[in-house]
Amino acid sequence: MSATSQIVTIVINFLYGYISYLGIKLNYLFIKNEVLIIKLLVTIIFSLDYSILYLIIIYKYNYGIFHIYYLIFFVLGFSFSHAVKKHVKVTKCFQKLIDRVKKK
Repeated sequence: MSATSQIVTIVINFLYGYISYLGIKLNYLFIKNEVLIIKLLVTIIFSLDYSILYLIIIYKYNYGIFHIYYLIFFVLGFSFSHAVKKHVKVTKCFQKLIDRVKKK
């Protein structure tokens, strides 16, 4: 695999980790007041969807070749998103959006 494709894949993994954190927070905001069985089902479906989407992206870009440093950059993106969340109140924006959707 060329160095260019590895760098692009690292960036993709970092961004996917960042987006995954935001998706997990959004998922939590949707299900936090639901019944336990609905929480479980939605979380399982959410996790499967994110996993399958990740595998499809990796497969389409570099034919499914996976290296351990992809996981490291995914976790770094996830952690970076958590650190940014502490300084930027994204969850308040999500909660306002969810409240508007539930009113309709």
